[in-house]
Amino acid sequence: MDRYVHHELRSVYTALAALAISVTATSGVRGAPLTAFGLGWFLMAMLAFTVVYTLLGATRLKWVGEIRDFEAAVPLEEAPTGVSLRRHPLNWWLFIVMLVPSFALALAWEPWVALLPLWSALAWSGQAWLAVDWERKHGRVLWRGHDQNAPWKLSYSPGRTSQGTARRTAPA
Repeated sequence: MDRYVHHELRSVYTALAALAISVTATSGVRGAPLTAFGLGWFLMAMLAFTVVYTLLGATRLKWVGEIRDFEAAVPLEEAPTGVSLRRHPLNWWLFIVMLVPSFALALAWEPWVALLPLWSALAWSGQAWLAVDWERKHGRVLWRGHDQNAPWKLSYSPGRTSQGTARRTAPA
């Protein structure tokens, strides 16, 4: 099993690694993907998209809301041991899937395509933020992979109580 937040952050790290290699290689072969002015507009558009996408994910809307999935998670008896984010920071098959098309299209078509992994990295970081916020508010830890037939389905285990929270709730 894999902790949901770690899964999202692993995807962010993978997308950023693919972005770095794709942009570096494209810049070396075809020049800079965007001018400084164009890069600013591109980054502003990506950030605006991420904010809207994350805010929609924070709703209970049927196809875009993440909160419904978090609330539908199945309880676990105890916290499972997950794959460590520190020991496995990248998802290698996702790295190849993101790097090859973005680099190939950047070389064959337009250099700015090398920047597309940034969109995924920002979207996944927004989902990780939503999950961390939900976990903190509900005192639970979200996990993926409890069902082998549907590994995307979520489960939760009781979260750890922080000492700051324990001090605030203790009687005076």
